[in-house]
Amino acid sequence: MKTCRVAVLTPPGSGAIATLTVVGDNAWDIVRARLQRPGGRLLPIVPTAQRFWFGTLGDSVGDEVVVAQTRVEPEPWVEIHCHGGQAVVRWLTELLVQDGCTEVHWRELLTMPDSRPEDPRALEPLSQASTLRTANILLEQYHGAFRSAIRTILDHWGSPSSESQLRELTQFASLGRHLVAPWTVVVAGAPNVGKSSLLNALAGYARSIVAPVPGTTRDVVTVRLALDGWPIEFADTAGMREAIESLEAGGIARARQAASRADLVLWVMDPTDPHPLRLPMGLTDRPVIVVYNKADLARTTPEGDFYPVSALTGDGVAGLGTVIARTLVPVTPMAGAAVPFTPLLADRVEQAMQALQSHQGNAAREILIACRNDRGTGESVLC
Repeated sequence: MKTCRVAVLTPPGSGAIATLTVVGDNAWDIVRARLQRPGGRLLPIVPTAQRFWFGTLGDSVGDEVVVAQTRVEPEPWVEIHCHGGQAVVRWLTELLVQDGCTEVHWRELLTMPDSRPEDPRALEPLSQASTLRTANILLEQYHGAFRSAIRTILDHWGSPSSESQLRELTQFASLGRHLVAPWTVVVAGAPNVGKSSLLNALAGYARSIVAPVPGTTRDVVTVRLALDGWPIEFADTAGMREAIESLEAGGIARARQAASRADLVLWVMDPTDPHPLRLPMGLTDRPVIVVYNKADLARTTPEGDFYPVSALTGDGVAGLGTVIARTLVPVTPMAGAAVPFTPLLADRVEQAMQALQSHQGNAAREILIACRNDRGTGESVLC
């Protein structure tokens, strides 16, 4: 019997999830002995391949993990998906070494026959994912969801089903660009409408300066949050008005610039203001949610398409978070769905769809072949 090996598959660095693998004839027995499942249940003596189990790995205090036997031949592979902190990864690796495993580098495992993961391109973004939801999507791509979808489309190329499958894949291109890099949401509006208070209410802590003085925020203040499991960077900006001094004018210019590049703009208005500042023409081409803050002070209900909140009382803030998440991700992929999981792959899928719609079928096919064969560095082998 060969000695079991343990290796960390995800690259160095902190992420939401890290992946360890234990390879060897008794790999399952070693992990099974360590894993504590809810209710004291034990893992099966003989695992079902590709099924996932949740539990805690460790002694009296352990880390919550998901385990699965992902391969049977030529040697069993057991994957452990744990929290991505470097200290956690190091601790779990040392526990497995104590149980008789030999620690090896992941490259050594990839030299073994039939050892290459379905899509190793997902390893690096997986190590950088900041939320469990995005990490789970990347994990599914690591196990081949995207590459399998591309193969299916190419195998049925020219049929109505292949175009339908490509269109379905394309709808997740925007999501694929933001599995690691967050969406950007700019909070903008006139001075003293409560932009900073709203951002603080969304964040749950005082990140921005709040004061009843127009022009307090003169630079772009950012904070990263997770809404519905999606990573989002919010930017609090200077109140937009005709600036009376050059310092504030610079802040307003930066606010306009940030809003013009944002994935979404929250245009905050005060329903008690008799002359509210409307959305500037330069921002009308961006996705916008009009937010009426200070709804607790409003005597009448304003007309139009808007979302009422009160940053002071918290009313409507949670609902606004849901609206923001659904605006950024209108279609949520089902479990196991294929997602073009890097900006490069997202661009290529969109390019293939555009080429197909322009009756350039051969060009679209070549782009998809590049998606399938790319080695993760932009290098492709066309066939």
